[in-house]
Amino acid sequence: MRRVIIAVGLGLALAGSFWWLRPPAHPPLVNASLYETDMTEGLVRGILSELKPPVPPVCFLAFGEGFTPPSQTFIARFAGNRPPVRSCVFAASALGKNFEVSTGRPGLMVHVIRCKKIIPGTFDVVVALSNLPPGHDHFIYRVSNATGEWKIQSRQPE
Repeated sequence: MRRVIIAVGLGLALAGSFWWLRPPAHPPLVNASLYETDMTEGLVRGILSELKPPVPPVCFLAFGEGFTPPSQTFIARFAGNRPPVRSCVFAASALGKNFEVSTGRPGLMVHVIRCKKIIPGTFDVVVALSNLPPGHDHFIYRVSNATGEWKIQSRQPE
């Protein structure tokens, strides 16, 4: 009887260890069209205008917890922007940095995680910036449209 109990206990421990070692579930992709708004465009343009030298040669954009890529139509809004804005599908991560796949240039990932409407014309937007150390890379941006143009009103650490 003792051997049966030990065998069952070891079997349960082994099964539990396999469950514990399974890969974590990846966050789901989001509907990118919910993020592809004039507000998000104004936010990204504001973030890029705040960058201090040295400005990264390229910027990558992602939406939601699952790094959903924006559509090419939305990316086209940033044509001629410096640094150029690319979809996150053109980025590869290595050693905690993001690089453009085609050229190997290092870049900044602007990750728009979630938006919360405060009042009509004002949103709080959680954004992660890859050029900052982990734990100091998430900010809440307050973005408002008071004059017909979306502008960043404030930024605070999340």
